Amino acid sequence: MPMPPEVRATCLAAAIGLGLLAVPAAAVESAPTPKPAPATKATPAVPDLLKSLPDSDKIDYAFGAFQRGFYLTAFEIAVERAKLGDAKAQSLIGYLYANGLGLPRKPDEAIIWYQLAARNGDPQALVELANLAALGIGMPVDKKKAANYLEEALGKGVVEANYWLGLLCIDPSSGILDYARAAALFKAAADEGNVDAVYALAALTREGQGVPKNEAEAARLMGQAAKAGHIAAQVEYAIMMFNGTGVVRDQKIAAAWFKVAAEAGNPVAQSRLARLYAAGEGVPRDLTIARHWYSYAKAAGLTDDWLEQALAPKAPKPDAPKAEEKPPNLPGVDAGN
Repeated sequence: MPMPPEVRATCLAAAIGLGLLAVPAAAVESAPTPKPAPATKATPAVPDLLKSLPDSDKIDYAFGAFQRGFYLTAFEIAVERAKLGDAKAQSLIGYLYANGLGLPRKPDEAIIWYQLAARNGDPQALVELANLAALGIGMPVDKKKAANYLEEALGKGVVEANYWLGLLCIDPSSGILDYARAAALFKAAADEGNVDAVYALAALTREGQGVPKNEAEAARLMGQAAKAGHIAAQVEYAIMMFNGTGVVRDQKIAAAWFKVAAEAGNPVAQSRLARLYAAGEGVPRDLTIARHWYSYAKAAGLTDDWLEQALAPKAPKPDAPKAEEKPPNLPGVDAGN
């Protein structure tokens, strides 16, 4: 789940992931050492340095150090701000402890800092607490508690909590299974530009879970997510396009979408694209290209009995596969990301 907006805007690469802009995580505090200052000018301590900076009432400097991979510097500056009750600084400290960035990984410490930040006015800390509760990090797994944190965050204007709460509403283990609520939450998140939510809403609409079943609307939403770069949506949209589910059937366009997702490394797309080349559906029949793509899918652990037979060296052309296996009746899949 996302971290405070100042960091998330440039650093967040996935739900719990982090993409640093300049310095890799392994390079904590490892930037080139500056030339030593003259003996008469000792390097100021962080608190003194902070006082000398303009706008010292802000936490921007800690986030700036964080973004460059200087986690210890970020921590030291954030601690000084946290002592003054800065909720964003307290959230940042929690994030450093939760992920072991420049510090020993201590989820229990992270929880304390997030709780303090939430009490001091940072609702994003509630999303981080929900993440820890849902995953059982630093505390027992408690998805109802996670949902409560997210409800509170929503009440305080954290719009991305819509998506995370929606996921809990379709999780059978959460104890709050509610597809209609999930659909409404995903719709709210999708309206705010959350592509994952668009994909989730498309899946519910296709299956008629929480909303009336509408294959045309599902295809529209799936296409929207696919065009926004959502890899799983690209695979699902290709399958819908190939089978003519909610859209006019077009094998060539379906093959093009499979290729986009295959080139992004999705093994399901690689396997499906290999099938198309092996069968000559939507693309010219080419067993060499089919073997190429299937090799990637197999390396990722995804095997296909029909492809094994079709691509076997010197094997005669196999009989047509069963209807449930052969394109043009590709099944829907949970393609993953």
